[in-house]
Amino acid sequence: MRRGYSAILYMAMAHQRGSRRSEWKLWVGVIVLLAAFLTVKWWLDRSPTEYQRIQLGQAPPGPKPEIKEATMTPGRVIELDTTKGRIDFVLFEKDCPITASRIAELVQDGCYNGVAFDRVVKDGLIQTAVCKKQVGTIGLEVLEGLINTKGAVGMARRRAPDSATSAFYILLEPWRHLDYEYTVFGRLIRGMDVAFKIKRGHVIKTARVRDLTREDRKLFEKILEIESRRKTD
Repeated sequence: MRRGYSAILYMAMAHQRGSRRSEWKLWVGVIVLLAAFLTVKWWLDRSPTEYQRIQLGQAPPGPKPEIKEATMTPGRVIELDTTKGRIDFVLFEKDCPITASRIAELVQDGCYNGVAFDRVVKDGLIQTAVCKKQVGTIGLEVLEGLINTKGAVGMARRRAPDSATSAFYILLEPWRHLDYEYTVFGRLIRGMDVAFKIKRGHVIKTARVRDLTREDRKLFEKILEIESRRKTD
């Protein structure tokens, strides 16, 4: 009888232990499922929807940094006497004071006399070599409105935005993909026909700085008017 009672007691205890073990396993399962659910929810919340996804190589959406609007005030004039004729361009001394001052100073020092155009893209641009004087780099100066349109004069540079020294380019046609990546510090007012004749190796015989005349201003304003009309056509 005692043996039977012991057997029954043992079976009851074993069942109780089994029940506790099953209950423990159940709770472990619940905790694992809850953790998995929270992990999946966290991942879904952080994953962009099809309307939020950004293609590789594109900047994330959002406001672009504000750029101050240019006054487009013509300053002094640079005259380039080249092997193919004369080219005149105004300096944007008010909008690009650092760059315009650098170019004017180098011209006054005769540093562009004898300097060749070492890069020519047919019907695209002409670009000078660096001048005779070794100078340090200058920072990028960009303003809203100073764009790479036909006749724009801008600073050539290496890959870094603030790596310009003394080489500059003159555009024969718009290169708008350069906008706000290069400093546009001047605009051609005379000699576009001469610029089209320039080939690699042609030189600037002499360069000089002079004051803006009334005729220069009229030419500049006419160029801006033509450019404005071209934008609306």
